[in-house]
Order: sequence, then structure tokens, then C-alpha cells
Amino acid sequence: MIGKRFPTFLFASVAAVALSLGSVGAAAQSLGASDILAAIDARGGITGVGSQVAFLSFVVQDKNGSVQEASFVSFAKTSSDPQVPDAGLIYFLAPPAETCGTVFLTIDRKISGQSTELYLYLPALGMPKELVSSGERKGSFAGSNIQFDQIGRSELATNFVGELLGETTLDVTVEGVATSRPVYVLHLTANPSTNPNETFPDRTVWVDKEGFLVLAMESKNTLGKLQNVLRVNALATFESRLEYTDMTVSNVLDTSSTRVTVSDREDVGEFPDSMFDPAALAQFNPLAWNNLLQVKVPDPVCP
Repeated sequence: MIGKRFPTFLFASVAAVALSLGSVGAAAQSLGASDILAAIDARGGITGVGSQVAFLSFVVQDKNGSVQEASFVSFAKTSSDPQVPDAGLIYFLAPPAETCGTVFLTIDRKISGQSTELYLYLPALGMPKELVSSGERKGSFAGSNIQFDQIGRSELATNFVGELLGETTLDVTVEGVATSRPVYVLHLTANPSTNPNETFPDRTVWVDKEGFLVLAMESKNTLGKLQNVLRVNALATFESRLEYTDMTVSNVLDTSSTRVTVSDREDVGEFPDSMFDPAALAQFNPLAWNNLLQVKVPDPVCP
């Protein structure tokens, strides 16, 4: 069980959401599961809403206990408008050497029943490849226990049916200070009409009541077994709202885990749509943005 103990009919998982609700007091009390899921969607994922550059690192421990690290720079353009697509580029910096210079692109057109488009550019191939098959989309991202199709925006309000189980508190570090945050607890079930191929169709999530962030999540696989546990460890303020800085995804079946940390975020203005064109991935150069960044993109550590 994640967080503080509460009645057994409340199970938990976490989600992150930010929606302008005006006065949170009385209004928040009347929110139903569908309202909360819509608020999570409106907030955006780990990169929030707007154009943003973020530096991420992974510490991956496999099922045998071996540990490897990897670093990335992310360029994301997201909107709370359901009519405006979201897009994100993740550029592999280092290591391992064989993935250096790889670019992963996600495009979410927010169309009900349509999956996020996923593209992978490998320097060795010299051309982008769209990940279409179930095997490709559910493959390991950078050797982690995070699937390719788990990266990018997830339309919870469309893809899941939610039930509000209750409220409790969850411990998380905010600006370096251990804090107990009030959270909603929801049970989610994959919507069979819009999300029939969901890897984790049964989830419990803990959602921060103030910021609508997913702070924890427990996900069961298609066999009904608890497999993945997400735990947000730390949050920090960026542009007047809380954002993720440290989270862990653990596979309880094989004991593997991935710890994701965000070291820096910057808003450098609106990214052009052409930046997220799959055909342009071979020409993408993250160093070209260094004149606008306080924290510079390092030269990739390539062979």
C-alpha cells in the first residue's frame, strides 16, 4: 500500500493534473471521477503545458540487479486545448553508445480511439521508423521498464472509466521539504471502446487535490496481477505551479525499476510545428537551442 494507511476499499495510484478551478475549497468537494480525470488531462504529463525544454535522467535496475544510467533532453509542446495536438521530442544524450543521437517523437492528436503516434529515429538507419505493431509500441524505452507507448500524453478521461473511492493523504517532498498532500483516490478501468489494447487496464491512482498531479499509481496487467507501481518522490515549482522532479516506476513481478529525475526545465518560447515533423528528425540538432538556454545541452557522448 502506498502512503498512509486508510480503509481497505481504497486502493491507490497516482496521477498528475493541473486545472484552473478558481476556488478549490467548496468546488473541489463536488468533483466526481470524470471531473478529476479531465483535470489531469488538462494539466498535461511530466512536461506540463506549453513549450518546454527539460533535462531528464534514468537510473535503471533490471531484474538481475544490474544498474545502468542514461540521460536525455526533452522538447515538448503541449496544450490544454483538446483540439490542439501535443508533441514531444526526446533526444538520447548518453549512454549507451549505441543509442546516442537517437530521437523519439510522440504526437498525440487527441482523437478518441486513436493512439498516440510514436516515431523512433536511429542514426544507424538514417530514417525515422513509426512504431505501429503492439510489440514495437510496448517495447522497452532505453532499456527501462517503461514502454514506448507509456510516454506521451494519455487521455485518461477518454481511455478509462473512473470511480472515486475517497480521499486520503500522501507523503511527497515539495521544494526539498517532506510534505503530506491531500489526494483523491480513484479506481480506473480501461474503456473497451476507446482503449481495448491497454497493457494495464485496471489501475488505482492517487491525485493531488490542489495541483491535480498523479502522485502514485498501482497498475494491474491483463491477467489481473499487480505489476507496475508509480511513486512520485519529489515536486518543485516551475512557472508558478508544481511539476515533477523525481519519480520511480517499479515492476513488482520481476523487481526491476526505473527512477526518472528532471534536473532542469526552461521555457524558451513557442516551438515551431515543423520541429515535430517525423521527416525532419534526421536534421534535428538540440545544440541549436543553446543560445536560448541557461543550462546548455551538452555534446552527445557518442562513439
